[in-house]
Amino acid sequence: MSLRITTLLVLTTFSLQLVAQNDHEKKIYKNSEGKVYVNKALPVYLSVSSDREGADSEILEGKEPKYSSPMYLDSEGYNTIRSPWQVDPETKKIASPKAEVIFELWADSQAPKTTIDYNADKLYTKEGTVFMKGGEITLSATDQTAGVADIYYSLNNGSFTKYQNGIKLADEAVTTLKYYAVDNVGNVEEVSSSTISIDNSPPVSSMAVAGDKIEDVLSSRSTISLEAKDNLAEKSKIFYSIDEGRTYSYSRDITISGLSEGEHTLTYFAVDDVDNNEEKRTYNFFLDKSAPRVIDEVIGNTFIANGKEYYSGRTKLKIVSMDNKAGVKEVTYSINGGEFKKYDTPFYLTEPGNLSIEVMAIDKVNNRKRTSAFSGKNNTISYVDLAGPSLSNSVAGPSYTVQDTLFISKDTKIRLKGSDSESGFKEIDYQIDNGSSETYTEPFSVEKDGFHKISYNGYDNLSNSSTETMIFMVDNQGPEIFNRFSINSSKSKEVEGKKVPVYPPHVVLFLSSTDKGVGLDKISYQINGGSMLPYRSLIENFRKNTLYTINASVIDKLGNENQQEISFYIE
Repeated sequence: MSLRITTLLVLTTFSLQLVAQNDHEKKIYKNSEGKVYVNKALPVYLSVSSDREGADSEILEGKEPKYSSPMYLDSEGYNTIRSPWQVDPETKKIASPKAEVIFELWADSQAPKTTIDYNADKLYTKEGTVFMKGGEITLSATDQTAGVADIYYSLNNGSFTKYQNGIKLADEAVTTLKYYAVDNVGNVEEVSSSTISIDNSPPVSSMAVAGDKIEDVLSSRSTISLEAKDNLAEKSKIFYSIDEGRTYSYSRDITISGLSEGEHTLTYFAVDDVDNNEEKRTYNFFLDKSAPRVIDEVIGNTFIANGKEYYSGRTKLKIVSMDNKAGVKEVTYSINGGEFKKYDTPFYLTEPGNLSIEVMAIDKVNNRKRTSAFSGKNNTISYVDLAGPSLSNSVAGPSYTVQDTLFISKDTKIRLKGSDSESGFKEIDYQIDNGSSETYTEPFSVEKDGFHKISYNGYDNLSNSSTETMIFMVDNQGPEIFNRFSINSSKSKEVEGKKVPVYPPHVVLFLSSTDKGVGLDKISYQINGGSMLPYRSLIENFRKNTLYTINASVIDKLGNENQQEISFYIE
């Protein structure tokens, strides 16, 4: 006699890929180990048969049909149906030692649990939407008892499809993913949902300068702000560095007052919350911390007598202002403590007696300097109506003019000239800066670098005098040479008795130069003793296992030259 457990439900196997959530039937499931799992919601009938195949079986009715036909398994998980004693199949007698006959069943009413893995290094969630880069999303499910049968998913409210080997989301779009799992006895999980936005685009950053600036010339009071926009993730971080230094995370406006005066490069880029990286951007600027330089010049007839300098009613005061970079914006002047007036052209000194003149010079990024500007000795000017000689100057040799500033070298000769149409010209004496006065006899040169002012007085035969000034800068310094390799050398090597850095063959060498005065005229270079070549672009195509010695030469517009030797080894 055999005892069989049956159910009235007909077991079916799903062969369709597209299903609805309510298409799954509750059922009985037997695994590969022979364990039988029953959906706890199903009725269970007991039948008896003398044939293993169940022929001529009879359903058993218990003493309490209400609870036994059908019966329901009372416990989640492990259940048993028992017969008092085991009987030896040969002797048909109770086996010894005595033991029960136990039929095991597992009741299962709990649905599986599905988890989603976005397989992304970085995720960003906002208002229920998951932002991520394109990739493959995986689903996995667990079930405590009967085990997971299948997982199903739906995209954008479409039909549910049986899950196989990952869900690929590559294109930028917003996708609604719904999913659930079914166990082997037909328990169906509640549908879960995830809204996923694929973001493959990096953010776009921008910069703005606030404060004093003209074009790309900034002042110490200028600040730089950075901003990044991202169409999808909407959140991003900005990073920046100055002059290839330490990289900082941007949180507030960048101040530049602590930088040195001169050229600088700001490098910046943005990264969004799903790790899309923007290509680095650069902003080149010049930090101008210097106020304009002011020099005064008397135009007209003057002469010096009794410790005072006298001038006629036709004498004017010329104010010359020069700026290192931004350019002069405005010059104002005040006479004897009066209100400041804008300086446009040389003006007549019409007030009698001693004059005190103050000048305010402002450049185009609002660097300013207030100084006393006065041409006479002992800070006094007197005037008298006398006509002196006409004076002029010229130079012979290297010279160059930059923004009204004359640059010369130590080889340049300065010529002074005077003429008088009335009593006739007599002589000129001159004074370089604050040095002693000398009588002019022949062209002369000034060797010391820097700004200089030559004051020269012309006398006629009646001792009427006039004074002129010549302002210029002597530049004897060749331009600075800079070299930069496209790759940093990580080691050095001793070749032919000298230790040199080592680079790979694809390295590129850049040459550059700056000149503090008149500006660069040309750069040339020589490779391993070859011909001098004009530098027009990067130097490349180096041979392996070769020592290179490059002699670079730079010449400014006054003919001042500087040279540099660059040695390295290509490995």
